[in-house]
Amino acid sequence: MPELPEVECIVRGLNYLVTGKKIVGLEFFFERMLAGVAVSEFTGQICGLIIKQVKRRGKYILFYLSGGKVLEVHLRMTGRFSFYPGPTRPEKHTGVVFYFDGGSQLHFLDIRKFATFKLWDEKELYKAAPFCLGPDPLQDDFTLDLFLQMLEKKPRSKIKTFFLDQKNIMGMGNIYTDETLFRAGIHPEKRTGSLGAEEKKYLFETINDILREAVALGGTSISDYRNLEGVAGNFQNKLQVYRKKGAACPKCSNNIERIVVSGRGTYFCPYCQK
Repeated sequence: MPELPEVECIVRGLNYLVTGKKIVGLEFFFERMLAGVAVSEFTGQICGLIIKQVKRRGKYILFYLSGGKVLEVHLRMTGRFSFYPGPTRPEKHTGVVFYFDGGSQLHFLDIRKFATFKLWDEKELYKAAPFCLGPDPLQDDFTLDLFLQMLEKKPRSKIKTFFLDQKNIMGMGNIYTDETLFRAGIHPEKRTGSLGAEEKKYLFETINDILREAVALGGTSISDYRNLEGVAGNFQNKLQVYRKKGAACPKCSNNIERIVVSGRGTYFCPYCQK
């Protein structure tokens, strides 16, 4: 599943390529992405509107449209956008095509077909899922003080479980949680209440460092992720532990191990992360 850095890269691309464009047509191939809403109704509401800005909250993409409408998109496991400057034939896994004034198109592809699209009135956006979750670690309101308060509220939680809960921190997934904990030298099953003051501070700083590095490198492309122009990310070339079971730890040369934490495969070094 695309995590925060991948979604951030997609949103930056969308802002560059589709901001200011008028939606003149919309074609759905996977109607179940619009649970509870007829395609004709959705299309009728969105056609003729202009994309004013695209924002991100956690793993959610928000298209702010003219007329006070906001389109919420969640990529889920394999969703991705592709932009084309002219008419382009949909691929096998294309779920939606946005047709813009001038001939350009935005295609949404999803092999697993789990992605979701939902249209909101901007005045009711506070009810949407991305506004009912924890803070976004790349936003200014994610401070050390706030992070410490959050840890104190759940002293019995395993630190990896804490990170994966989107009600605590938005956008953290398996890849960046494993990499963050490895760099910080913290075992994924360590309880949040047992972390020392310096460990908490360093962990907070590491979250920011890992995520910003991943964004700068275009995200992590292990399976399906590509940006709007079909280009893969490069952060997978800097992964230290994720999916590296049996490989030598880059710090101590002992073998990376894999365990399951809260139902998720977890990679770590048992020597560097006591």
